[in-house]
Amino acid sequence: MIIGNIQGLTADSENKSGSNCSSNHIELTQMGKEMNVIDKVILKKIQSKVSHWFDLERSLAKVPNSYGAVEGSPEKSWPNPEKIPLGGEVPFSIKNYFIVGKYLKSSIHQGVKAIQSLDQNPSTPKSTISPDDLDTFENQAKTLGIGVIGYAKLPRQVIFKDRAVIYDNVIVLLKEMNRDKIAKAPSVETFKMVMGTYDSLSKTVNTLSGYLRKMGYGAQGGYPLGGLTLFPPLAAAAGLGWNGRHGLLITPQYGPRQRIAAIYTSIDNLPFSKTNNHAWIGDFCDTCGRCIRTCPAKAIHKESLIHKSGRRTHITRDKCLPFFVNKQGCTVCVKECTFNRKNYEDIQKSFLHMQEKRVSKNH
Repeated sequence: MIIGNIQGLTADSENKSGSNCSSNHIELTQMGKEMNVIDKVILKKIQSKVSHWFDLERSLAKVPNSYGAVEGSPEKSWPNPEKIPLGGEVPFSIKNYFIVGKYLKSSIHQGVKAIQSLDQNPSTPKSTISPDDLDTFENQAKTLGIGVIGYAKLPRQVIFKDRAVIYDNVIVLLKEMNRDKIAKAPSVETFKMVMGTYDSLSKTVNTLSGYLRKMGYGAQGGYPLGGLTLFPPLAAAAGLGWNGRHGLLITPQYGPRQRIAAIYTSIDNLPFSKTNNHAWIGDFCDTCGRCIRTCPAKAIHKESLIHKSGRRTHITRDKCLPFFVNKQGCTVCVKECTFNRKNYEDIQKSFLHMQEKRVSKNH
């Protein structure tokens, strides 16, 4: 049920019609013509760095005993290095580069570092952690700004095609995005905060991975920007929340207002979640529709879109991403989500009471 609830923008590449693709290509080509030589050089350098990063990601599938994608796994469609020189890939436009470029460069660097540091793992990593060591790790994570921690066995359906991870035990990490700055979306201030959160979480993941290695455990950092797996369903597998219609994880602590990362580790006695108490969120979203009504790009739909792989999402990527590029990262769906505007427990209590009344009336 959790895996069947995958709703994400990151891998939503299969719902593109031919006309939309053609139109987008024409728009991107025109954008490319309007850039000056310096702009083009900057974007070509970014493309080179992203391509190198992705080559490293694909090399993980060749690591002996690694865990790769399976049938039904999503394509990794973002970011697409081929689109970057034309200035149309999120958020790699020249305009956005001068706003959040330092966070993008740092996040890419941290992604590369997460892969290149794998040779620092112990030759024979420990597979069992003591309660004291786990408490020490969790305290360290919270000192570094992690708000919520969960544990899951890796569902291989969430691994992107042509990618792999080297351990199937997962520590899921959530970092809150600033509520006041979310309230200003879409704005430059919101955009900087969102990309800054990605960057700081990337650094934290690598720091915590190194911390586990020093304790004798194997660790692979799962950076939040792009990543090797779909994070919302992975967090749901850890029992931390449920995926909303807008494709974002919704949690009791932050609603939709968090970024997600992971550490894949050799530790196989973690307190893995066996239940998820948040499935009611899916029913609530079916009755709410606020994200549909308030999306400025009209990119969120009531009816699900069925992809070639059989996955279902409610997002039209070709409507969402151009708006994201041109409107400082948008983030309106986070701001307007009912779970960002009201208390989780209050929503749950009211909704479940309403359901009980409906059932009672029908009987």
